[in-house]
Amino acid sequence: MAASTPRSRKNPTPIVSVIIPAYNPGKLLERCLASIPRKGTEVIVVDNGSKEESLQEARERFPRARFIFLGRNTGFAYACNRGAELARGKVLLFLNQDAEIVEAGYRAAVKFLLADKSRAIASGRILYPTGLIQETLRRFPNYSSFLFGRRTLLTKLFPGNRWSRYYLYKDIDLNKTQQVEVCAGMFLMVRANVFRKLEGFDEGFFFYVEDTDFCKRAADAGWETWFVPETVALHQGGENVPATNRSYVKIHHYKGIYRYLVKHKRPGPILKALLWLGAGLSIVAHLAVRGIPR
Repeated sequence: MAASTPRSRKNPTPIVSVIIPAYNPGKLLERCLASIPRKGTEVIVVDNGSKEESLQEARERFPRARFIFLGRNTGFAYACNRGAELARGKVLLFLNQDAEIVEAGYRAAVKFLLADKSRAIASGRILYPTGLIQETLRRFPNYSSFLFGRRTLLTKLFPGNRWSRYYLYKDIDLNKTQQVEVCAGMFLMVRANVFRKLEGFDEGFFFYVEDTDFCKRAADAGWETWFVPETVALHQGGENVPATNRSYVKIHHYKGIYRYLVKHKRPGPILKALLWLGAGLSIVAHLAVRGIPR
């Protein structure tokens, strides 16, 4: 790991450590850093080998943030784990570089998480810049999840089908505080002690599904994941990912679902082979229907 920026010993112990994995963020990272409340927080940016100057500009503009330079693209899980190793807060907030914190909701989520030791993970309402609510909750995947994800062919053609609605939590009331199965990693609050007990994210997931796997392992260990109805962040929703790279990103998503199912469902060799075939067919279908509107 490359050297990081120094940290003053005079800084008090933070309540929240905000950990941001970064990769060619452009100006989005500066907007993200500017939104982070100063009181009770520390900020750790983990760079995955960015090739542009924007990261250096952000480093100069936000000297309170600690920057770690990994030198290559290691993926979301690995970068988050390296940031967590240096974090001092009671709560770890894993935050996408293209997200901006909404302070009132953020503080409500922190307060809620720390109010009960059984609560290990929390997130809240996340909006697109247009004000539309982003779908960030999921149930744990099953063998049909290749077919009924948010951008899969069947969901696009039949958006009201019951399997997609179930998997994507379409039946949830977003005005209520409630326990859920999975919160997306774009804004994921985790108790630091729980994160360390579970040994962090599984680095076998490059990006996507590592959040689902972590929530599953937490649930299996008896910890709770919660949704609070306050707006905690605005999220650009992939604007930092060039169109030419989105298929590459989606391939990793399907590979992540495959890894999750093999890990947690433990299928036999025949079903495992069928899952691998299903992942491949899902990737082919995605490439074939990229032009279908969401």
